[in-house]
Amino acid sequence: MMRLSEQARGRWSVAFRTLAGTLGGYGLTSLVTVALSLLLALIGMDRVEAVTAATLASFAIFAAIAMAAFHVRSAARAWGWLLAFAVPTGLAVMLMLPGAKG
Repeated sequence: MMRLSEQARGRWSVAFRTLAGTLGGYGLTSLVTVALSLLLALIGMDRVEAVTAATLASFAIFAAIAMAAFHVRSAARAWGWLLAFAVPTGLAVMLMLPGAKG
């Protein structure tokens, strides 16, 4: 079996972390933005203001996720953390959607 050199392993790790920080970060940021706008609307904020506030917060959220992808020890942990936050956030979004029965 062919083994990757240390340099190749490091490059693949950076590539997978970059994917986690960009694609995974984009997906999780979108979920969090939807959840935050629904939550703000549920507690009484005007819907337009709720969406605007959540969208403004999304820039900081995306930056934090991208930095966290390079902070963890491995790309697998980065993807694991993304999934660990995405699943409950997605469930919360489904429960907060208008017409959801919970």
